[in-house]
Amino acid sequence: MSTRKELKVVRLIEPEMCLDCRFSQVAEVETKDGSMQRMIHCRRLDCDNWDMVSAEPALGMTIEPEAA
Repeated sequence: MSTRKELKVVRLIEPEMCLDCRFSQVAEVETKDGSMQRMIHCRRLDCDNWDMVSAEPALGMTIEPEAA
Protein backbone atom coordinates (compact mmCIF):
# COMPACT_ATOMS: atom_id res chain seq x y z
CA MET A 1 0.00 0.00 0.00
CA SER A 2 1.49 3.33 -1.02
CA THR A 3 0.43 6.86 -0.29
CA ARG A 4 0.76 10.19 -2.10
CA LYS A 5 0.49 12.48 0.93
CA GLU A 6 3.29 14.87 1.80
CA LEU A 7 5.62 12.61 3.74
CA LYS A 8 8.23 13.78 6.23
CA VAL A 9 10.91 11.91 8.13
CA VAL A 10 10.96 13.20 11.71
CA ARG A 11 12.90 12.25 14.81
CA LEU A 12 10.85 10.57 17.53
CA ILE A 13 11.40 12.00 21.00
CA GLU A 14 10.62 8.67 22.71
CA PRO A 15 10.48 5.91 20.04
CA GLU A 16 9.41 3.20 22.50
CA MET A 17 6.09 5.02 22.98
CA CYS A 18 5.21 4.23 19.35
CA LEU A 19 5.62 0.47 19.69
CA ASP A 20 2.20 -0.06 21.28
CA CYS A 21 0.43 2.93 19.76
CA ARG A 22 -2.69 2.12 17.72
CA PHE A 23 -1.75 4.82 15.19
CA SER A 24 1.71 3.42 14.31
CA GLN A 25 2.69 0.96 11.58
CA VAL A 26 6.03 -0.27 10.29
CA ALA A 27 6.81 1.00 6.80
CA GLU A 28 9.58 0.95 4.20
CA VAL A 29 10.38 4.60 3.53
CA GLU A 30 12.36 6.01 0.62
CA THR A 31 14.43 8.93 1.89
CA LYS A 32 15.47 11.98 -0.11
CA ASP A 33 18.81 10.32 -1.02
CA GLY A 34 16.94 7.36 -2.56
CA SER A 35 17.77 4.83 0.15
CA MET A 36 15.09 2.61 1.71
CA GLN A 37 14.75 2.35 5.50
CA ARG A 38 12.32 0.64 7.88
CA MET A 39 10.60 3.29 9.98
CA ILE A 40 7.47 3.87 11.98
CA HIS A 41 4.60 5.47 10.07
CA CYS A 42 2.17 7.42 12.23
CA ARG A 43 -1.42 7.85 11.08
CA ARG A 44 -1.98 10.52 13.72
CA LEU A 45 -1.15 13.90 12.24
CA ASP A 46 -0.61 15.82 15.49
CA CYS A 47 1.55 13.61 17.69
CA ASP A 48 3.46 15.27 20.56
CA ASN A 49 6.23 12.67 20.20
CA TRP A 50 7.63 14.25 17.03
CA ASP A 51 10.68 16.52 16.87
CA MET A 52 9.90 18.56 13.75
CA VAL A 53 13.12 20.65 13.91
CA SER A 54 15.06 18.22 11.71
CA ALA A 55 12.15 17.07 9.49
CA GLU A 56 13.14 16.03 5.97
CA PRO A 57 10.96 15.10 2.99
CA ALA A 58 10.42 11.45 2.14
CA LEU A 59 10.01 10.32 -1.47
CA GLY A 60 7.72 7.36 -0.88
CA MET A 61 6.46 4.76 1.56
CA THR A 62 5.10 1.23 1.59
CA ILE A 63 3.24 -0.02 4.68
CA GLU A 64 4.39 -3.47 5.77
CA PRO A 65 1.63 -6.05 6.38
CA GLU A 66 0.97 -6.73 10.04
CA ALA A 67 2.12 -10.07 11.44
CA ALA A 68 -0.68 -12.48 12.32
